[in-house]
Amino acid sequence: MNALEQTRLEKNIVKYAWYKIFTKRVYLPLITIQLVTVGQVTLEQLAIIVVVSAVVQAVLQMPAGYIADKIGNRKAIILGASISVTSPLLYAFVPNFWGGLIASVMFFGGYAFQSGAIESFIHNTLIALKREKDYAKVMGRAQTYGLVGNIILIALIPATYPINHALPFILGFFSLVVMLWLTISFVHPKEVAYEGAPKKNPVSAIKSIVNAQNIMLFIFSGFLAGVSNHGGEFRELLFQHVGIAVGLFGVILAIGSLVGAAMGWFVHLLDHLKPLTFYFFDLTFLAFCFVLMGITANPIVAVIAFTLSAAYSRVRMIIFQAKMLHDIQHSYKATLISALNVFTLLGDIAAIALITRFVTDTGYLTGYVLFGVAVFAIGLVLWLLMYIEAKNRRRKLVSS
Repeated sequence: MNALEQTRLEKNIVKYAWYKIFTKRVYLPLITIQLVTVGQVTLEQLAIIVVVSAVVQAVLQMPAGYIADKIGNRKAIILGASISVTSPLLYAFVPNFWGGLIASVMFFGGYAFQSGAIESFIHNTLIALKREKDYAKVMGRAQTYGLVGNIILIALIPATYPINHALPFILGFFSLVVMLWLTISFVHPKEVAYEGAPKKNPVSAIKSIVNAQNIMLFIFSGFLAGVSNHGGEFRELLFQHVGIAVGLFGVILAIGSLVGAAMGWFVHLLDHLKPLTFYFFDLTFLAFCFVLMGITANPIVAVIAFTLSAAYSRVRMIIFQAKMLHDIQHSYKATLISALNVFTLLGDIAAIALITRFVTDTGYLTGYVLFGVAVFAIGLVLWLLMYIEAKNRRRKLVSS
């Protein structure tokens, strides 16, 4: 690799940090307000929009990952960005049910093509630069920049809503235009060739992914990702229950994001742990946070527990991806990560069902304690299955 090519590939890493800032919906806090107050969209219709968008994303996830592996990650990222870029304009100019539905489907449909592809793209970039071991560090620090930049944009852009109801969404459109420009400017590294790699077709893609090792990891990771995403589903009600003023909720969420940004800078240190050791740490830390959230009615403890869980949830998947890409190397990286995201959606359903049941039956404090205990118990069983599978796999390698 010559110096010019190396410099251009190194710029991919800088551009990815900026990409993380502009890929978010900076108008997110205003979507519901715009649709309900301006478009007269009902709560039932809002629920339909959420469900349909989730289904579309789930259906597209693995096919989009396969397409990325087939046509190239950079092309898939550009395709996804192109699909989602105009979605904010529908909230601005067609703020009714159909406008909201199409906008949401466009954004999450476009995200499906970028998710998996962007991680694979950065991983291949680092391999080309002979910096594969820096994956967790690069992704973590990009997450730091993304969180800080997003906090600033979400604080500033929604503030323009009183000036004109369409203005935040128009600014959101320009934010996504910057994202699209960044994806177009990426320089594609040479494709990584794995020894004995099969031809890229759907059958070989499925065969490379569907094995005991992957499935167990997907179930474990998907369940804990669901817990991470939705374990705090009733956090505002818990805060109210322990006496925290409603006006402080936004401040607490911002603190969680800032602590997450700080964690992103150092999260690569967890990559030094062996995979099974990290998985056990991940399970224990998440379960501990939820138990701590309900162990006492002290509001300070509740805020600390939520801040830790929210911050850690922002960065934990970086280490999962680093472990997976390092230990399970083959040609279908984007498909592999997309498959993991599908299991995350299943984990979301399980987590929501568990926390809702416990909180409904026993109240907020006891409910969170029981939820944390249940998470640890279920996760421990899944971890033990992974441990047994890994041990059997090592025994077979030794005997062969």
